[in-house]
Amino acid sequence: MDIVASDLEGTLSAGQTWRGMRTYLEAHGQADAFRRFFRRRLPALVLYRLHLVDDRAFKERWILDVLRLFTGYTPTAFADVAQWVVESELWPQRRQAVVAELEQHRENGRRVLVISGLFQPMLDVFTGRLGVEGIGTPLLFANGRFTGQIAAPFNVGDYKVAQLQQHMGSNPLVAAYGDTEGDIPMLRLSQEAVAVHPDRTLRREAAACGWRILE
Repeated sequence: MDIVASDLEGTLSAGQTWRGMRTYLEAHGQADAFRRFFRRRLPALVLYRLHLVDDRAFKERWILDVLRLFTGYTPTAFADVAQWVVESELWPQRRQAVVAELEQHRENGRRVLVISGLFQPMLDVFTGRLGVEGIGTPLLFANGRFTGQIAAPFNVGDYKVAQLQQHMGSNPLVAAYGDTEGDIPMLRLSQEAVAVHPDRTLRREAAACGWRILE
């Protein structure tokens, strides 16, 4: 069966997971916890905004640190967080053009995989609305509580490509959608690469390779 793969944040949605997690805390009486978190990381945030630290590394560290604010949540409680993040942040800001193309691929009998660094509970909610499969970053629970840790490497970069290839098997990747430099390895695997609102590096690569740019 033909495979189609897509990233989520920045590609399928303009929303940001950490903002949804922040608004959940604020709406559920935990605004002070986020403010303390923010103050402790303000120096690093300043360096990031001045482009003095690696962009991708900072974003990964930031979202993983936000995740730790939910340590101790039960699976049911974290499922509520996931629902909130998708309904308040990711789904309202979905990119309709990309969603429509994935729906068309699915109607044409192709297997659509949304492969993302997004935490699996949130990814499951989003992909459930699309009726497609999602491969994200799993969370680690122990004794019925969230440990604050992820259960596997963050699903980005080379690890993301390895995960995709494992799920593809011998089936062809006929199309792939991504928005950042980190998606280039996945896009190179596909017969039709689509750069969605690409960052500067991906835009250059798309122009050099003749990839479609969707904006």
